[in-house]
Amino acid sequence: MKPRICVSVKADDLNRIQRAFYSSRKLGASLVELRLDHAREEDFEKIMGIVEKSRIGAVATIRPFYDGGAYKGGEGERLRLFEKALETPFKYVDVEYKSRIWRSVIRLARKKDIGVILSYHDWNKTPGLNTLRRILSKMKERGADVFKIVTTVTNPVEEATLLFFLESSKGFRLICFGMGEKGFATRILSPLLGGFMTYASYDEALAPGQVTLGEMVSIYRRMGIW
Repeated sequence: MKPRICVSVKADDLNRIQRAFYSSRKLGASLVELRLDHAREEDFEKIMGIVEKSRIGAVATIRPFYDGGAYKGGEGERLRLFEKALETPFKYVDVEYKSRIWRSVIRLARKKDIGVILSYHDWNKTPGLNTLRRILSKMKERGADVFKIVTTVTNPVEEATLLFFLESSKGFRLICFGMGEKGFATRILSPLLGGFMTYASYDEALAPGQVTLGEMVSIYRRMGIW
């Protein structure tokens, strides 16, 4: 079975979005993550039109500034933007474990029959194994469909910790890999060790260590699994 890849695209240009959907489907990606925190609200209607016509599923993400995104407004306004976006048949919506609106986003997604990715990011390090397990346990209590734990890898010990945590966490949909140059191998290995999917960029990297879909597919082809 081919690894599942979600392609992140900066949603600040309609032509880029259209090309990203076309290229992702052509190269065999599973999903396209629209980073709507980079989008202008006046473009939402046109962006949603692209999603509706697409033949590949999409993830709606409005990542706040405090968690590595571009959105700098208030949480009430961000919830309103989620409500506007989820009038469109997205496959998933991604909301942060640390956000104040996670309950509202999950409730909204349930009404629209849209899956929920609950995400946790550590932009400084990879916590120890017991901490990772506690984080996951708390996340599971919130009733999402997919749990995403992405940390920063700074050394080989953290890399090994992350991969062991992923391999030992079975029975549900878990996205788990490391950011940064030293976390690159985890992005490739994650779906091979039971991770639900990994992420690549369409063009511009939207997280440290993110490679393009073309580069990731090339690596998997060399490994004989694409």
